[in-house]
Amino acid sequence: MQNPVLKQRGNRTRPANRSSNEFKPSKSRKSSDANNKTRSSSHAWALTILGIIVLGGLFYVDTLTHDGLSRKAHNKGNNDKETTFQSAQEAALVSAESDEAYELLLGEDGRMYHVIFSTDCSTFQHWQSYLMFHSALKVKQPGTVTRIASGCTDEDAIAAQKWHKEHITDVMGTQFILHLTPHFSGVKDKDGKIVGDYKFFNKPFGLKYWLEHGIGFEDEESKLLKREDDVVILIDPDMVLLRPITGDFSNDRDVVLGKRNAENRKLKVEQGQPFAQKYGMGTQWRTFNLKEIAGPDSPAIKVDQRDGGTYYPAGPPYIGTVRDMYAISEKWTEFVPKVHKEYPYLLAEMYAFCIAAAHLELPFQLIDSLMISNVGAGGEGWPMVDKLPHEELCTIARKPDHAEHPIPSLIHYCQRYTIGEWFFSKRKMKKDFFECEASLMQEPPSNIVLETDFKHPPGGERTDLDTKMGQREGFMVCSIIGALNDAARFFKTNHCDAGNTNMELNLATLK
Repeated sequence: MQNPVLKQRGNRTRPANRSSNEFKPSKSRKSSDANNKTRSSSHAWALTILGIIVLGGLFYVDTLTHDGLSRKAHNKGNNDKETTFQSAQEAALVSAESDEAYELLLGEDGRMYHVIFSTDCSTFQHWQSYLMFHSALKVKQPGTVTRIASGCTDEDAIAAQKWHKEHITDVMGTQFILHLTPHFSGVKDKDGKIVGDYKFFNKPFGLKYWLEHGIGFEDEESKLLKREDDVVILIDPDMVLLRPITGDFSNDRDVVLGKRNAENRKLKVEQGQPFAQKYGMGTQWRTFNLKEIAGPDSPAIKVDQRDGGTYYPAGPPYIGTVRDMYAISEKWTEFVPKVHKEYPYLLAEMYAFCIAAAHLELPFQLIDSLMISNVGAGGEGWPMVDKLPHEELCTIARKPDHAEHPIPSLIHYCQRYTIGEWFFSKRKMKKDFFECEASLMQEPPSNIVLETDFKHPPGGERTDLDTKMGQREGFMVCSIIGALNDAARFFKTNHCDAGNTNMELNLATLK
């Protein structure tokens, strides 16, 4: 199937007029006995190949990753000459440089962006990854979008690559990338023995691995990365883009800032000038044993309370140049095991990030409106949501248009959201949602905020909702369900002979 945003012209791409949420039965996937036999044969071949890999020792996990694969593309003006690329990242960028397709990947400011998010190989993060890819396609996010999947078994790696090629790259475009890495989440004792697991180690170590193997070095001796002025946007898998993210925050209409963060405000991501979402961690990172973690002479020790709370309680999206993000990744991966040893709980990796940035003297310009997540929290992009017209809230949430109504950059759906009897939680979401036979989700009415003044989550008590909280809960429920259904329709259009389009799934009643 062709990419609905980028239409083939020879071997390259041009814009098409087709809407990403248009639903038509696909003719590219036929359910027939012949195809079933073909798939069975394919599975047999896959198992045979896996056996050779495992028993013969011919390949290591790296050969299953994009950075171990030989990627070829024709050079412009010389169709007989081949170039071998070290990674899918490089292949997507260099092959696009052969004509105007490269410019389609650039942001309006002429810069190349790389959205990345870290996952494991579980089915729980598989559906989140598809939703993230689709939201990036839908909002026309510039640059590349990469899922960094860590710790896959050999069998899972083969299956993940096959699925990604068929359902992501071949349909959405080569700028949507899967990058496999080794296992990073093991907690080690002083002797290097693995004694536990902290899955969020994957984020710092995955970032560093991707920079070294996805972006790559100019040469091994200098350790200078290629594309140092490109911009990296590190997000979480349980996020949905509502509009494109770039490194330009100069338009006041696009941003919400806290009072202190508005002082001496920076406008654009530059070398030594990273940006991030402000998180409610305050200066707790300063309470850690910084001498033990970062060293007795670390600049992090000298950061005072005011600056500590103004520049460093950063969280995803983290936005910085390749050079700055690599410097952070080196210290982040060094510090995070020590932080986890002192604080073996959730957010250990986030505190380690704060310490790494302070150690490197890289103060962040913190933005409130990059994200919304906790409906009761300050320091997020809720002022934008609060201003939306109540009677149109669900309609706007399902199809946000920043040109008409200013909205936050993305949703981080890490909480439970309820309005009336309508409910969403990622923990209750069906893992097989993106399949032909799976039904779509039931959607709340467009005027739900006007009609509903309570919330009743599954297994919980009914409580009153004032207009403000109803607006926020309603926006989250409507936007997430709308994004899921949009992505499911796209999936069914491109991969199903017909597909189940009945709106029957309701997480509030799901057992």
